Formats: sequence, C-alpha cells, structure tokens
Amino acid sequence: MWSKPHMLHLIIVRHGEAEPKVENIPDKDRKLIKKGLKQMRRVANFIDNMSYKIDKVFSSPYIRAYQSAEAVLEELDEDLKIETIRELEPDQDVSALVEKLKELNSAQTEMTIMLVGHEPHLSTFIKAITGGEVELKKGGVAVVEFDPTNAKGKLTILLTQKIMKRL
Repeated sequence: MWSKPHMLHLIIVRHGEAEPKVENIPDKDRKLIKKGLKQMRRVANFIDNMSYKIDKVFSSPYIRAYQSAEAVLEELDEDLKIETIRELEPDQDVSALVEKLKELNSAQTEMTIMLVGHEPHLSTFIKAITGGEVELKKGGVAVVEFDPTNAKGKLTILLTQKIMKRL
C-alpha cells in the first residue's frame, strides 16, 4: 500500500535589512535595523494571513537572521524555540540543509518549518530542490512544498517586501 509522502512546508525567509558592513564588526554580528524589524513584521502578517501554523524554526546563527526569526515569532505571538543551525550559514553547502530536512522527516508527519538565512545561500537551496532560479531580496519570503523522500520541492510563493507592503 502506498502512502502519500509527508510534505514539509518550508517558509524560507531572508533576514531583514541589517547594519551596513563595517570593518571592525564581524559579518555574523551585524544587527537588524528598524527597517529590518518592520520587514519582519510584514513577513509575520503574510504568514498570519495565509494561516500557516509554524511547527519549527531554524535560523542561521548570525545575529541578523536570529533577530529576524525572533521578530516574526513575536509578531505572530508564537512561543517557539528558534534553533540556530550551521546549515543556514551563508557559506554552507546547501546539501547539508537538504540532509537536515530529510532527517526531520523520520517522524513522517507534515510540518511547517520556517528557515531564516542569507543570500545567495537560500536561492541556491531553492534552486537545488525546485530547479527554479530565484533571488530572495532582503526580507523576502519563499514558500516551498518539499518532499523529503526525494529531496524535491515545488516553489509555490515568492514575495518581495515591495509586494508585501501592498498586501
């Protein structure tokens, strides 16, 4: 008997606008600025309007990504633990992230997972699982239906801040 694959609904978020790169601050320590927080509130409103119920949150350990995840959860009034994972760091190989998501599926349940990270890593990841060429702008969101059994996904939504402002 065939069972329907258990899909992972991935809400892929690029961190919001952060402090500019400056020489004496390591890249990973750059914080979100006010505009970035506002962008994340828009992301939260989109998630809310679409009635997504987030089960898990993974963030890059970089401060601006973690703060982005925090801002979204705060706006949604969700008390979820944000797990920082190296697989979402900008210089990681996307196959590591794919493996991480496959592991999650051992429970064989449908889940909605929010991933917060950086470019070009996120669009490389999206291309790897969907074949689609995308660019995730700062504060942008992509929604991918991901089948962990074959590591293939389908891009269903791609939004920029410009569009979210109008929603």
